[in-house]
Amino acid sequence: MEGLSVGLFGHIEGVGKELGKKGTSTDITLYNYKQGDKAICYIGPTRYPDRINPLIYTINMMDYALVFINEITGELGETLLALDMFEVHKGAFVVGDYVDLDMLKNIVSQTSMKDFEILEKDFINIREKMANLSVDRDYEGAVKIPIDHYFTVRSVGTVILGKVETGTVKVHDNLRVYPTDKTVMVRSIQIHDNDFKEAKAGNRVGLALKGITTDELDRGMILSNGDLNTAKEIEININWNPFMQKTVKEGENYQIIVGLQSVPCVVEEVNNNKIKLSLQKEIAYDAGDKLCLIDGSAKVRILGIGKL
Repeated sequence: MEGLSVGLFGHIEGVGKELGKKGTSTDITLYNYKQGDKAICYIGPTRYPDRINPLIYTINMMDYALVFINEITGELGETLLALDMFEVHKGAFVVGDYVDLDMLKNIVSQTSMKDFEILEKDFINIREKMANLSVDRDYEGAVKIPIDHYFTVRSVGTVILGKVETGTVKVHDNLRVYPTDKTVMVRSIQIHDNDFKEAKAGNRVGLALKGITTDELDRGMILSNGDLNTAKEIEININWNPFMQKTVKEGENYQIIVGLQSVPCVVEEVNNNKIKLSLQKEIAYDAGDKLCLIDGSAKVRILGIGKL
């Protein structure tokens, strides 16, 4: 079965239920839709804009972005800025009848979204388009599954939800739970509530795990049979938000998001675009993963983004 994860942004009230069946809902809400051998998961940042984290999580979970625009407002600016800073270039704008298309195209003309398609708000057409969308996947590489939800199921035990980003996971595989040293065994695999012997890159899965309890898990931990990096201190070159209204200084406390990991940090050093951060706890990452530095209480919440 092929899998696709689609982020929902902008004016999305009531949109999710038009596209799929509501599933897990926390600070992000998942809507599931199946057509043929394609299982599509639409992801909405439920608690955004009150909190910035769900917006970043949704960007990091998706393969493709759908930005719904009923009218062009300043409130949309943070979302478009985030998509641009994360260099999102696969997606579409779904526009209402009264949106000034020339103004929209001008706003995004110098951003990563400049080649986004323009779609009408026709949910049948959108579902069909998503069902026919193809994404390049790495099925042969190391397994990498960031955990977005986890819970205990009676008679089953610990279950995690997540997307297989790379590789192919099989029943009875042994995987390390990064950034810890703990190893677990995959007892069973479900895709769209059906049992499978394996799941490949792109599939959203529910995995029953042997060897760990929910008390030992956190959102953002990564199941892998590869060699991921772990660190509690990070030094990177960062692309500062051009609209930032402050200067980041040594000794200040912020938060980073890497994948689905959210960790408080302290700024140790700042030298132009280079910043050194001390993290409250270890994170796991691959080379090239993006780190987002945020100040959740500020007016401009995304301070900058850098590649690890």
